[in-house]
Order: sequence, then structure tokens, then C-alpha cells
Amino acid sequence: MRFPGFEGEWEVKPLESIFDISVGGDVRKENVCEVKSEIFQYPIYANAEKGKGLYGYSNIYKINENVITIAGRGVNIGIAHARNHKFYPIVRLLILHPKNSENIYFFEYQINKLNFYKESTGVPQLTAPQISIYEVAFPSILEQQKVANFLSLIDERIQTQNKIIRESDVLKNVISQRIFSQELRFQDNNGCDFPAWETKKLKEVCDINPKIKSVPNSFYYIDLESVVNGRLLKEDRISKSEAPSRAQRVLAKNDILFQMVRPYQKNNLFFDREGEYVASTGYAQIRAKQSSQFVYQYLHNQRFVDKVIERCTGTSYPAISSTDLGNIEIDHPSLAEQIKIGDFLASIDTKIDLENQLLNKIQDQKKHLLANLFI
Repeated sequence: MRFPGFEGEWEVKPLESIFDISVGGDVRKENVCEVKSEIFQYPIYANAEKGKGLYGYSNIYKINENVITIAGRGVNIGIAHARNHKFYPIVRLLILHPKNSENIYFFEYQINKLNFYKESTGVPQLTAPQISIYEVAFPSILEQQKVANFLSLIDERIQTQNKIIRESDVLKNVISQRIFSQELRFQDNNGCDFPAWETKKLKEVCDINPKIKSVPNSFYYIDLESVVNGRLLKEDRISKSEAPSRAQRVLAKNDILFQMVRPYQKNNLFFDREGEYVASTGYAQIRAKQSSQFVYQYLHNQRFVDKVIERCTGTSYPAISSTDLGNIEIDHPSLAEQIKIGDFLASIDTKIDLENQLLNKIQDQKKHLLANLFI
């Protein structure tokens, strides 16, 4: 894939012939960054007052903007950054200074396609001598600029879409808190107030881990890795004979899966599907006696989650038992108000889900472009 007006083969050279490669480098003593521990894993950018939060480092300085930085150590090894930010040098931060007038944003995309060497054991590392021999293909400066500008527009659109999703999530949380604290109340179709809410235990308004006859011979298995942020990310159909012993929650439509381990992650699921699905016992299976959608939304209310966390045991993997979960008290409105609340909050979830689908589509488009714009 080429832009109109550009022809000819791209030049291929090792990185050392295009860049001066150093570790750290080009340090200036102003604008020291307030950092978090993540800075020791990969380069980040931030603004802060001098001398704060250095976590054992005497100084962490800005480096020149017109360079590419590559993480040379840790889980993000080989990730190149050339966005228009000021980065901070860390141990094993590789700095690539262009020898000529190359477009650093073009080479950021190109370098991120490389498969860099990683240590077979211990923490992955990448040194300047190792990276210097990697070869990259590149066109003229004008074509570099064209490709980089185009992909930068895609990146800006991705950033905008992420911002829309973040702001929608914040709005949903604020509205939910106001609803479940009863600061914000709905009215019936005649404009009249609904009855006062009652306080009940969760087990009084829901069946928790309802009895089942038997697990089907073949089913889609949902484990704790299958659900993220209320979305079912994978569906693996397995046979009963090969299923793990934890596959015991036979699901019915409108059941709720509540994550029992690390419940603060809120990786719960409103199950709205038909078919043979079985979930892990790492979830509590909750079947509401009235509005399932209301209960699902209520379980994400931070006040409820705080009550769950108070009853958790364990440190690395805090967990709550089904019995303790069922004994938590919740505020329970009339069925008519439950339906209004559940439908309203579910409509926001639908909007957020559509925005996430759009984000995935844009990201897929970028992957396609990266695969076809670069050699």
C-alpha cells in the first residue's frame, strides 16, 4: 500500500546507520518528574515539581523531544515512543537520535513492528549493541512524513475515542451513586413518587447458586478470565469430560455472575444469552426474584462493593464466600422502580458498549494499515 506519487524501493539499513543509540542521554536538570514505581519499567511522561517522589533516584530528568525512546528492560521491552511528549530516562532506556532529518514518528511505527531479542530467563533486556543491528526499511523523507501524519491522525482518533469511553464511564458511576444513595429518584408514569425503599439481605431478593440437576455433556465454559468490565470476551465450548472441576454453575438467561475473588475488579456479567453455558465456581451465580438488571447494576455500586471487600478474606487474592455475600444488606425499591432504574442504567451500558465497539474497529483499521503501509 503506497500513497499516490511515491514509487521505488524502500531503502534498508541497520538502525545504527540511521540513529546514534545511547542509554539515558541528553539529560537536562530542569523539570524533574514526580514519578510512580512504573517509571522503572518503561518510559512515561508527566509534569511535577522538582525533587518529589523519586523513589530512590537522586534525579530523573527530561530528555530531548526529537528522539525515539525504547524500553530496554521489563515487560514492555522494545516499545518505542516518539510522540510529542517529554520522556524521562530510566535504567535501560535506549535513546535513538536521528543522524539526519528522518521522521521520528515514522520510525516509531516501524520500530514497533520489530521482534526484538528477549532473554530466555529472568527479566527481558535489550541493549544498545543488540538493537543497533536490526534492519528497517524506509522511504524518502516526504513519504515518511505522509505515512507518519496519516497514522498520527488515526492515533488521535483512538485517543479521542478512549476519552469518550472514560468520560461515559465516569458519568455512569456518578449517576449510579446518586440513584443508589436515593439522592436521585424516579417517578411512575403518572408523575407520582414510588414507595420508600426497603432494606433486605441479598439472599432475600435473589437465589444464590441455585440448585442444578446436572452439567450438560457439552457447553460453553466461562472462567474468571472470560469476563472483563462486564463483557464476555471468549467462549470456549468443551465437553463435560474435559471440563475442570470448577465448572458447576449452569446458567439460565438473566442470571448474574458475581466475581468472588478480587471483587473490587467488578468483572461481573449479566448473562443475556440462550444455550448451554456453565460458569466457574469462582463466580457466585445470582438469580434475581424480580428485576435482574436492577440487581446487576446494584452489585456495581461502590457502596455495595465496599461491603463485599469488608467481608473478604485473604490478602493477595481477597475473596468472599457465597454465604457472606448473601447476608449483605441492600436497599430494595418496588419492582416498578427497579425496572426503571435497571433499564436506564442498562441504556448507558449499551451506549458505552457501542463506543467500545467503535474503538475496536478503529484499532483494527490501524493494525491493517500498519501491516500494509510498512515493509
